[in-house]
Amino acid sequence: MRTIFLSALLLGCASTPASPPSPLYPSAPQGKLPRGMRNCPSALPGATTQVIATKDGVDLVITAPDPVVQRQIVELAIVHEHLGRPNPAEAAHNGLHGGPGNIGYCPVVHVGTTVTYLRLSNGAVIHIHATSPEAIPQLQRAITDRVALLAARGPQATDERNR
Repeated sequence: MRTIFLSALLLGCASTPASPPSPLYPSAPQGKLPRGMRNCPSALPGATTQVIATKDGVDLVITAPDPVVQRQIVELAIVHEHLGRPNPAEAAHNGLHGGPGNIGYCPVVHVGTTVTYLRLSNGAVIHIHATSPEAIPQLQRAITDRVALLAARGPQATDERNR
């Protein structure tokens, strides 16, 4: 009887396998577009975005042939550099830098990152550095997926900016 009791006690105390942690960066962009990506330099009309994986994150090379769009790219790069971490007290993904910061469509990701930029003659390079080395591959994959989605959506992505 004592053996059965101890066995039951040990089974009850055995740890259950931990479920894998949810990804910091979902594999596919998600959420609504309440502001039509107005803060996203990659969604500007005529902008092209190239993803370059770096040892600590990603460089986004965002350029455009139109000088007006080039200036807008730089202006938005400056905005992203100064935004800092998302404010979880704000409503999630409302286009005002609130919520957890890991959903959305813009390839500029702020959660778990530091964002800086470098001005180019035809746009900007936005450096997105992961603050955790373990998150680098996931961050790179998420940003690459977001850029691919924007390219696949084509002009529709920028049409939503004007609604």
